[in-house]
Amino acid sequence: MTHISQTVRQDQRLIMSFAMKRAFAVLQMPLPELSEWLQNELEQNPVLEVMLPSSTPDLSFVSKQDSLYEYLEKEIALHFRTDDEKKIALFIAGSLDSKGFLTLSDKEICDMLGIDQVTLTAVMNQFHQIEPIGLGARSAQEALLLQLLQKGQQKTRLYKLVHKYFDDLLHNRLQVIAKAMHLSVPIVKEMIQKELKKLDPFPGHQFNHEITQVIVPDLTIEKEGDMWKVEVYGEGLPQFHLHPRYLDNLEQEKMAKDELEFVRRHLASGKWLVRTLERRKKILTDIGTYLLKKQWDFLEGITGAPLPLTRKEVATALGISESTVTRAITHKYVTTPRGLLPLAAFFSHAIQTQSGAISNQDAKNLLQKLVQNENKKSPLSDEALSEALKSQGIPCARRTVAKYRKELKIGSKHHRKEWS
Repeated sequence: MTHISQTVRQDQRLIMSFAMKRAFAVLQMPLPELSEWLQNELEQNPVLEVMLPSSTPDLSFVSKQDSLYEYLEKEIALHFRTDDEKKIALFIAGSLDSKGFLTLSDKEICDMLGIDQVTLTAVMNQFHQIEPIGLGARSAQEALLLQLLQKGQQKTRLYKLVHKYFDDLLHNRLQVIAKAMHLSVPIVKEMIQKELKKLDPFPGHQFNHEITQVIVPDLTIEKEGDMWKVEVYGEGLPQFHLHPRYLDNLEQEKMAKDELEFVRRHLASGKWLVRTLERRKKILTDIGTYLLKKQWDFLEGITGAPLPLTRKEVATALGISESTVTRAITHKYVTTPRGLLPLAAFFSHAIQTQSGAISNQDAKNLLQKLVQNENKKSPLSDEALSEALKSQGIPCARRTVAKYRKELKIGSKHHRKEWS
């Protein structure tokens, strides 16, 4: 009996784990994908009957797919704070080809704009944070490496494959790659099929549309008169209810045992659908309400960019996990008085200072200015840069300074020193 009860508990845990994974997958789906998935679920559940819509969905909110430059204009306004940075970023955006690749060298850009390499590097690093990751790269290889870096996979064998053996990869020299990486050919093939193909070597291609496409938001944060409203958009989703025939038979107990089990099983699946959709709606509504509270100045047009806000802060405030917040905002858009925006645009890393929170990009910008203004014959050490940031109210440890310096592609004290 003990063995049986343990087996039952294990089975129950597996069922719960599977249900949770499906629920998380539903939370992550943007509206068009959710609609297609739900339609498929309903087709496989005969106990549930799809209801015909009473009216045609209102599509007045949709936005035509922007060109690459139009899209980047909006993103640059959100990602860059100073006018000078925005001008440089817009110049970069205008220098991309249809693949999303930068067609000019660093020297050409610096000469044309009259800026130094440090300034350009700082802007380029921030430009590379714009989704889809890889825009502004100069090759398919660099685009793939940027995507892997963004995922924190710089120490993986996939990163090594792209970084060191890209030419062999292009020429399908799998035996050479396998030998160099001390892997079997089947493992290399699997890595390419299951991991590499998830990345996009040409991030600009998705903006090359012959047919006008639309972006459907999952959330609206709008102002009506003096009142703000936050709503999860649900028009277009299939509506369903329990099929009357099964309901009548269930109430009158007219079904045979096997048919009763069939109905109960599919009814449980239907109830799970309802709970999962309601949970998705609640999480998105709660996130939208919190964004309205925290980003009110931006939504009102008082400030040009959203305040620093982390996913962890939102998760703590709402009593959910950080991974849940990440899933909820992934690939989703929100209509606002500032236009149709990706939900992810409202989030950035924040650093707590004496006067409040600033984004890590603000800290990097200040670090960059400190380096620009330093005595080139006696440049500042990481420790000195850390102290300089602290003196301006930004707590930044020496290790963090070193990390930011490397991300900005700023050399060490020794490499920055002018010896003449």
